[in-house]
Amino acid sequence: MKKYVVTASLLAGLSMVSGAAFAQTSGSVGVNATKIDTDFGDADSYGVDGEVVIPTGGSWSAILEAAFSDSDDTDGALSGQAHLINNGANNAWGGFVGATDSDDSTSFVVGGEYAQFFDASTLAFNVNYATNDDSDVDAYGLNGAYRIFASDNLRFDLGASIARAESGGNDADIYTLGAGVEYRFDNSPFSIGAAYTRADGDFAEADIFGITARWNFGDETLKQADRKGATFTGLGSALQGF
Repeated sequence: MKKYVVTASLLAGLSMVSGAAFAQTSGSVGVNATKIDTDFGDADSYGVDGEVVIPTGGSWSAILEAAFSDSDDTDGALSGQAHLINNGANNAWGGFVGATDSDDSTSFVVGGEYAQFFDASTLAFNVNYATNDDSDVDAYGLNGAYRIFASDNLRFDLGASIARAESGGNDADIYTLGAGVEYRFDNSPFSIGAAYTRADGDFAEADIFGITARWNFGDETLKQADRKGATFTGLGSALQGF
């Protein structure tokens, strides 16, 4: 079940990272709970996830993320993504590859991403393509988020996505719109968050509620983590990047 996804360029870059650069890494580890209400019933899931941002030289950084989620009603799912991003003075851009594996069904995703940093907010989005040969599904998507910093350690999120899935000559569209909040305790590595997402599609509708608790390392505030690259992690997910 466990699958590890990397690119040759990312491996080459990481092989040249100095010990000093590793000392500058930042990231977080969290636990989360999600409740999904649909037309066909409810489901609860629980998970763990983590991310690390690693400077690779100059303005470039690598972001590695992994997550595992499980519930009583479905098989556990393991996912991972690897990003390579370039940080400018007021923006960041890059690309990513990833995979999700559950009960021998594996989906792969590739995409590009961009973020614009303002004084007290961030606008970020990605475009992506995903495929699953086991179920013969191809999907295209656009995810976006606008994150507002009421303070360096209090962030409000607005997120949306649109996707189209195709299988056997048939296609279906799904749209999401969500909002969330995360607060990091001052002079502490711990933060808590909550979010709500509404999903509407051609075949089903869902309300998604999530809560999370995180341990952060290598940076001092949520805003600082956002500027280093955390704005890209989980973009478009039910928890809108927590």
